[in-house]
Amino acid sequence: MNKVIPKHPALAHIKKVDPLLYKHAHAHHEHIVKNSAHRRNYKQLFSALAGAIVSQQLSTKAADTIWKRLETACKGEVTPPVLSRMRASTMRKAGLSASKTKALKELSLAVLTGSVDFKKLKKMPEHQAIDSLSQVWGIGTWTAEMFLMFALAREDIFSSGDLGLIRSMETLYGIPKDSNKKIYEEFALRWAPHRSYASRVLWRVRDTP
Repeated sequence: MNKVIPKHPALAHIKKVDPLLYKHAHAHHEHIVKNSAHRRNYKQLFSALAGAIVSQQLSTKAADTIWKRLETACKGEVTPPVLSRMRASTMRKAGLSASKTKALKELSLAVLTGSVDFKKLKKMPEHQAIDSLSQVWGIGTWTAEMFLMFALAREDIFSSGDLGLIRSMETLYGIPKDSNKKIYEEFALRWAPHRSYASRVLWRVRDTP
């Protein structure tokens, strides 16, 4: 007997436009909804964005280890004032590369000067928010997209630069490996305005044996 899952706007939309993905969503819906971002305050948003920088090109385990060391160096709270005053050498000892150390310093400065304003980011259209975040040294499109999806809980984010996501699409839909980014982006349009949910399903499908 098929498991009955609660009604959900994103799930209802996926059922209508992509029966194959809907079939996989059954196994992962509860986990996705449970782990969706809730409303976050200023400190939590900064921590999420700083954490995204730390996580770039690292395994989850390695990123978590470095983050814990950084928290210890910050005496338990990673904030713009603390990072802006911290010696680069201290940050390097925590395991951060020179480029990530610089990126965290630049992000801290941008937040302190108002160049990055989380209240404004919450109200910006997706493309504008991504462009704004990408102005900070060390924050690229992928990092900005992950922040919008996981920290700001934006519902319609799709990252064609995420390798795990496109590999999952290639496997599930038979898309030729390493196709042009536009192929994935155009395919994902069917999931709008719930591309974040669809992405979460695809990641879960890839990560589940």
